[in-house]
Amino acid sequence: MASILIVDDSTSIRQVIKSTLENAGHIVTEAVDGFQGLGLAQTRDYDLVISDVNMPNMTGLEMT
Repeated sequence: MASILIVDDSTSIRQVIKSTLENAGHIVTEAVDGFQGLGLAQTRDYDLVISDVNMPNMTGLEMT
């Protein structure tokens, strides 16, 4: 079981990825943009971060 952070501004994309990963037994946290994703990543350790590149406020590249 892994702790995974999904960062994507598309609700439908986040839902599909989250559902798939949770069905496989993983713990999933969601963020709507790079700014929120960075904030979450600074509060706990994640085994994997899945991020969109083009998002408002802060892109996935800026976040990483």
